[in-house]
Amino acid sequence: MESNNVLKNDALWNRLQRFSPDNPDADFPFSKKLAKEENWTEAFTRKAIEEYKKFVYLCCTLPNGASPSTIVDKVWHMHLTYTRNYWEEFCPIVLQQKLHHHPSSGGKSETEKHSNWFIETLENYRQVFGEMPPEEIWLKRKPSGLHPFFRKYFHLASLLLLLFTVISCSGKGNIAFTGIFFIMIIWIIIKSLKGNNKDNDSGGSSCFSGTCSGNDSSGSSDSCGSSCGGCGGCGGGGD
Repeated sequence: MESNNVLKNDALWNRLQRFSPDNPDADFPFSKKLAKEENWTEAFTRKAIEEYKKFVYLCCTLPNGASPSTIVDKVWHMHLTYTRNYWEEFCPIVLQQKLHHHPSSGGKSETEKHSNWFIETLENYRQVFGEMPPEEIWLKRKPSGLHPFFRKYFHLASLLLLLFTVISCSGKGNIAFTGIFFIMIIWIIIKSLKGNNKDNDSGGSSCFSGTCSGNDSSGSSDSCGSSCGGCGGCGGGGD
């Protein structure tokens, strides 16, 4: 595809493709730690890291920046904990500019803003890379069994179900207990759905390339080659 031919001659893209967050001398490198902490398979972790590099490329090259999926944002968060690798190799050598991570301020307007950025990112991804974003990384959450809220109250629901069964079988069941049981089940479902609505596919982060000057959120007053909204920012001129 035409976009792939363009990328082959892109210096930033080639540097990102050569980059690996894994230390070859480490017994427990970045990718293994990421896989263990997120309960991902080795293949899924490799794919997530590759998509993270694509996200960073979009961040650094698109006028309006990009917004990561939840999966991509997890890779970014982990990478930031490897401070030496991130700040002494990735930013100055690979990106050749500083890329800071600032949390979203939250609220309905922020959620709507990041949602719009995320939709724009998916379209830009298709145009830049000449293919659709892989659904398992960008459009769907990684399956992890029961919703966390259900996991939290699973034992309570199981106990109520057991008590309901025992009392019903003994012939001592009553309308009041049945009503309480079903109210508890409905409450758990409603709370789970509310928690699910708060967790969208976008990581609540975004970044955009360009030049920024003046004070950033960390107090730096230098200019930088990349600035980020939400989870991004500028931290001075590129090295």
